[in-house]
Amino acid sequence: MATASTPPTPAEFRQLKQRLGLQVITFAGLLLAAFGVAAYSVIAEEYQRAQRQEVNHLVEVASSQLPLLAHEFHEPNNERRFNDDRMVVAVQDRGEQRVRWFDSAGQLIDEQGGLGLPPPPKPRMTSTWQRWSGGVARWQPVQTLPRHGDGVAPKLDGYVQVGVSNRTLEQDLQHLRNGLMLGGVCATLAALLVGRQMLRAATAPLQRQVWALERFTGDASHELRHPLTLMRTVLATAMGEPTSTPPNQKLIVQIDGIATRMAVLLDDLLLLARHEQGVGEGRSQGARWQRFELSELLEDLLNFYEARAAARQVTLQLDTAEKAEGGRLWGQPEQLQRLFTNVLVNAIDHSPEGGVVQVRLHRSRLRLVVQIIDSGGGIAAEDQKRVFERFWQGEGIAAPEPGHSGLGLAIARAIARNHGGEIRLVDGRPGHCVFAVELPSG
Repeated sequence: MATASTPPTPAEFRQLKQRLGLQVITFAGLLLAAFGVAAYSVIAEEYQRAQRQEVNHLVEVASSQLPLLAHEFHEPNNERRFNDDRMVVAVQDRGEQRVRWFDSAGQLIDEQGGLGLPPPPKPRMTSTWQRWSGGVARWQPVQTLPRHGDGVAPKLDGYVQVGVSNRTLEQDLQHLRNGLMLGGVCATLAALLVGRQMLRAATAPLQRQVWALERFTGDASHELRHPLTLMRTVLATAMGEPTSTPPNQKLIVQIDGIATRMAVLLDDLLLLARHEQGVGEGRSQGARWQRFELSELLEDLLNFYEARAAARQVTLQLDTAEKAEGGRLWGQPEQLQRLFTNVLVNAIDHSPEGGVVQVRLHRSRLRLVVQIIDSGGGIAAEDQKRVFERFWQGEGIAAPEPGHSGLGLAIARAIARNHGGEIRLVDGRPGHCVFAVELPSG
């Protein structure tokens, strides 16, 4: 009967939620990053524009002072009649700025401020912006035009070079970057929390449907086993009755075969439902988990199915090179035997007469890999992604024989994943179909 407790979330559903959550976080991160870059670019450009305006203002002031400085510089004996302080550009910190005045020959007349400036550019007659690691500067020729000099070329008075440090600008931009980064982290965390709640609310109905479907599968399989067992018992009794006529006896045998197949199907559905809910046999009974030699399990399995393979004239081959190197793992021998039985029987039944089924065990890093290779007709490329679907049957593949439920590979995958491993179709070419089972060694 159904249990009242909430079943655990299936592994595939958890993976789906994780992928959706990752996509939400990635999208939110990209959106926030784009916003941050755009905001930083706009604000940085505004800062730089303000800096250029400051330089232009200093250039205008310095240019207006150049004629007076040049006149004093060229006075006899270089005796200045004016106080230098009146001609200094007013700055709060002269280490953040620097002004240079040059005469028309490019000779330095005077300078104020402690900021290092780059050398004058070439050619000098062009107004030029100069940028370096310490700041930004502008080189500006200064020319005057006589008041009544129509048609007279402007007179070159000299040059000025004004520079402003980047230190304050870089500090402000660094504070901006820190603020945007902190805001981005906080916004990402907020998006993660809100997105998680929204994702949980959006997937809750789907999750309930999945739970209900899995519970129905398990409950139906469990409850139907009892009437089937009773029906088979009645049929066995009827088959033993001496009064049964031959026609009735034949019908009873057919019904018994159908009941047997239904019982196998229900057992497989119940097992698959338990594994997909993460409560497979052994999960709830930790004593069944043990450390054992995988090569010995494979040897016993091949010995058991040797007669079945011989009846189909199929040769079984086992390569257990890992036996000497250590092929031990931690798991459930009964369930892993079910896994390899499903794959091995499938390989035997689909191999032609005179074919060969090979079982190879080797180690790959921290995993044990078992390859089961048959010589059957292979699987078409477009069907290879569907081989683990329930009841899937490709073209040209015979219908399941009595005793087969069509769930063998789906059950094998569920058992492998419950052991922290995986099963894959490595190669589906005709005559060389390879299934690989990977399990963590231990």
